[in-house]
Amino acid sequence: MEKALLIGLTLFNIALLVYSIATWAGVLSKKLKKWHLVLFWVGLIADVSGTLVIGWQYGGFVPNLHSYLGAIALVAMLAHNIAATKKLSGADEKGIAAFPKKISLPVWVIWMISYVAGLILSGSSH
Repeated sequence: MEKALLIGLTLFNIALLVYSIATWAGVLSKKLKKWHLVLFWVGLIADVSGTLVIGWQYGGFVPNLHSYLGAIALVAMLAHNIAATKKLSGADEKGIAAFPKKISLPVWVIWMISYVAGLILSGSSH
């Protein structure tokens, strides 16, 4: 396996781990917390970094289902993280309580669809 591919896959798995921990911790605690937000940003940084490494490995954007789903997921996570940052900087306790289930969980599902599509498509190309 190419070193760049291994680095990219490691970064995607780090993103999976931290997105999942932050999302499910928020859902289970029924409240968005600052440490969840930190993990969401770490996950986004890992995801973008993995995307850049893989893109470099394959010479840029490869137009396929996974690439489009990945782009949608990255935009959704960025919007999610910005909204979560704003939500936590305010005093809207109802919004902070509703955020994990109403916003974080659906965005996590979008990201998971992209992640699984990448696994399926990479497995079918070998």
